[in-house]
Amino acid sequence: MQRYAVFDIDGLPRGLYSEDVHGAKLLPVYAESNDQFGENLIVDWKPNPACIIPIDAVEITDVQWKELLDFPSARRWDGSDVVEYTPPIPEPEPVVTVLPAVTLWERLTEDEADQVNEVMATQSVRTQRIFTTANTFRSDHELWPLLEQMATDLFGEERATSLLAI
Repeated sequence: MQRYAVFDIDGLPRGLYSEDVHGAKLLPVYAESNDQFGENLIVDWKPNPACIIPIDAVEITDVQWKELLDFPSARRWDGSDVVEYTPPIPEPEPVVTVLPAVTLWERLTEDEADQVNEVMATQSVRTQRIFTTANTFRSDHELWPLLEQMATDLFGEERATSLLAI
């Protein structure tokens, strides 16, 4: 009994087929006369129109069949054999800090706010306007590193971390 499988582009099984259930892919073509022992001789093979095994199915061994059945999501076809498969672990989404602008200003002392204002005055007009009109400061924004650097340079790493925490 022949066994077959269809695999997706990554080699993961998408269908398993067996000739005893799905029909033989090929049927024998016999010689018109019997051999000397009275048995029909197979002279060729022809496609079986009743077979429902897909044309792109790959012939596999009984051992490979069992591996695919026993471990359907942990095995894949590498083009010639069934091999162990460990799905890739997706990279976690980066954590985005969203700090309301008012919260940052409320956390600053009067002296710290003056220092931030002085440093911001040295920035480009565009950067100044972004910081003064922003409702929030986001860690995924292009200017977040500037905000972190400025806070660290002015107040030290520990104070900068507490100022920019959510």
